[in-house]
Amino acid sequence: MKKEKNTSTENTETQEPAQTTPESCAAEDMAAEEQSMNMADIVGELDKAQADAAKNRDLYLRAVADLDTYRRKVQREKQELAKFALQPLIEELLPSIDHLDMAIDAAKNSDDSKNILTGVEMVSAQIKKVFANFGVEEIAAAGKPFDPNTSECVSHEPSVDVPENGVIKVVRKGYTFNGRLLRAASVVVSSGRE
Repeated sequence: MKKEKNTSTENTETQEPAQTTPESCAAEDMAAEEQSMNMADIVGELDKAQADAAKNRDLYLRAVADLDTYRRKVQREKQELAKFALQPLIEELLPSIDHLDMAIDAAKNSDDSKNILTGVEMVSAQIKKVFANFGVEEIAAAGKPFDPNTSECVSHEPSVDVPENGVIKVVRKGYTFNGRLLRAASVVVSSGRE
């Protein structure tokens, strides 16, 4: 019987905490209220995050569209620039063409070739000056050793005055443009003495 009494006292001890007191009800109500507030806060934060995501997506799409517009604009400007890049050169060459036309007219009406030669030489000098302003330089090959990087040999001739592999004469002048070979000079190269 002693054992029975102990079990009954144990049951009463375990049942006591199960009883609801006003303090425990208030604590449970507060916990439930906190959970409901937390759910409302979480839902609010989720709505805010979704709104931010939609706003950021809209900003991203606008930025992509702006970038695409900018790329097209730059491409149009590059095409326009390339189209009219040679305008300054052409404007500077126009007076030379005018002078050549005057020389041709003078040659038709005159038998004096000396004046025509002087006029054509002046036009040639004027064109060379324009080319120099734009970075075009003539390759000076006459009398120098043959350089296959800037000249091409069209023939070999024996020469007493010019040493072997030296340039005797220039058949067609060569030019560089800002240091880059534009056209190689065509030259006659010495093969030495006969």
